[in-house]
Amino acid sequence: MSRPGDEILIEWVQYGQALEVRAIDAFDGLEVSFAAPSSTTEVEIKRLAGAKLAYVRRKQLGSDSERTASSKKKKPPKRGPGGRGVIV
Repeated sequence: MSRPGDEILIEWVQYGQALEVRAIDAFDGLEVSFAAPSSTTEVEIKRLAGAKLAYVRRKQLGSDSERTASSKKKKPPKRGPGGRGVIV
């Protein structure tokens, strides 16, 4: 049985000194894109694509619990004198 990350479809296009890379997981259709230097090898592109797909999948799975927890903790931004600007 196939699992996420078992088969990744990769396409890349070179623009000058950069590559635009798109990767799609054949299992569930999750798609990511990223840029890489044109000197990046095919092995590195495959590794980066797998890592980015795994990262996005983890973020999607944890997004609901993180979103509710983080929205409760957020404080309004601090304002400067007169209520304008942000104190950094």
